[in-house]
Amino acid sequence: MRATSLALDHLLRAVGNPVVELRHIGPGDPEFNRAQTIRAAAGVLAKIPHTFPAIAQAIRTHDGFAVSPRTRAHLAAAEAWLSGNPVRAAESYALILGRWPRDLLALRLALSCYFFLGWHERLCAVVDAVTPAWTHDRRGFGFLLAMASFAHAENGDAAYAEALGRDALARDPACPLGVHAVAHAIAESGQHRKGAQWMRDQHAQWAGESRMRTHNAWHLAMFDAEEGNVASALGILDAWLLPASARSPLDACDAAALLWRLAIDGADHGARWRRVSDAFERTVTPGFWPYVDLHAALAHVSAGKQARAQRLAQAVERCAQGGSYAASRARHITLPGLRALGAWAGGRYGEAARLLLDLQPFLGGAGGSRVQLELFKSIGQEAVRRQRVWQCDQPRPTSTEEHAMHAVHGMLGRRDAAIARRIAGSELSGITLA
Repeated sequence: MRATSLALDHLLRAVGNPVVELRHIGPGDPEFNRAQTIRAAAGVLAKIPHTFPAIAQAIRTHDGFAVSPRTRAHLAAAEAWLSGNPVRAAESYALILGRWPRDLLALRLALSCYFFLGWHERLCAVVDAVTPAWTHDRRGFGFLLAMASFAHAENGDAAYAEALGRDALARDPACPLGVHAVAHAIAESGQHRKGAQWMRDQHAQWAGESRMRTHNAWHLAMFDAEEGNVASALGILDAWLLPASARSPLDACDAAALLWRLAIDGADHGARWRRVSDAFERTVTPGFWPYVDLHAALAHVSAGKQARAQRLAQAVERCAQGGSYAASRARHITLPGLRALGAWAGGRYGEAARLLLDLQPFLGGAGGSRVQLELFKSIGQEAVRRQRVWQCDQPRPTSTEEHAMHAVHGMLGRRDAAIARRIAGSELSGITLA
C-alpha cells in the first residue's frame, strides 16, 4: 500500500496532487480499492461541483468489485455528497469514525463536510470523540492534532487551539495544515501582529506546492491589513490571490474579503474588484454554497456589475424553490444576504444594516469559518456608520431610525445565547433529508 499511503499523506498534508499520483492504479491492482476511496475523497474535499464527475467516476468504476465494509462506507458517504445531501455525507463520515476512530481520512472528510454546513460545534464533537483512541506515538497523531487545533479555533478556544497546532508542528514542521490551524487560532485571538510574524516565520512551510498556499497567504495579508501594513497586503493580493481567483471560487472569496478590508478605509480598488467579479462569473455555481454566493455578490456589486449580481440572485431564487438542503439554505441565508448587499450597493444603508442584523443568527449556516464570516458583520457595521453620517447631514433625524441604528450597532457586535436559540429553532438547522 505504498502508493496509496503516500497519496493519503499528501491529501492530509495538503501538498502534491494525490489523484494524479494514483493515476497508474487501476482495477486488479492490490491498492485499487483504497485508491478509489482517496479519489472520491479528493473530490469531496474540494467542495466545488466541478469535481462531481470525478467522484461519480470513482464510485462507478468500483461497482462490481468486492470491497471491505470500511471502503463501502466511504463510497456511500461520497455518494451522499454527490447526490446533494451534505448532511447525510457528514453524518456518514462521523459514523465511520464511530467504528474506526483512527480513520484519519474519515475524520478529515467529516470536518470538511461540517465546515461546509457551518456546523462548527460538530467539528469539536467529532474530533474530541476519536482522540481517546489515539496514543501520542502513533503514526498520524500530528494530523489529528492539526485537525483538533482548527476545530477548537472555530469554536472560540484560541489558546487551546494554538497549543494543539504548535504541538502538531513540533511533530511535523512541514505541514501546511498545521500552519493554517495555528493561523486561525491567532486570528481568533485578535493578535494580528503576532499572526503576521508567525506566518512570515513559517513561510517556507506553507508557500511551496501546497493546496493551502493561497489561503495561508490570505491569512498573512489579513494580519498585515489589520496592522495597517497596506502595501504588503496589496502585494499579496496582486501576487497570490488575484491570479488564484481565476481558477478557484474559494480563492476568489479570499480575494473579495481582503479587498473589502482594504477598501473600507476609502481606497479605490475598482480594477481589482472587476478581476474578482470576472473570476466568480467564470467559476461559481450559484446555489451550491451560500458562503461562495455571498462573496460573489459582494464582488459583483463592488465592481459595479449589477447585471451579474442580478443573474446570480435569479439563479439562487430558482434553487430556493426546491426541497433540498441547498434550497433551504438559499431561502434562509443566501437570498436575505443578497437583498442586504443589494441595499448596500444602492446606498440604502439603514435597510442594509437591518437586513444584515436579521441575517446574523443564520449566517453561521452559510459555511466557512467564523473568521471568514466576520466580513458580513463588518459590512453591517459600515452600513451603520454610513447611515449615521447621512443622518448628521439631515435637518432632523427620525427617532425611529436613530433607535434602530443603535440597536443594530449593538447587536452586530454580540454573539449571545439568544442567537444560538434562534439558530437551533430555525428550519435550516432542523432539516434532514432522506
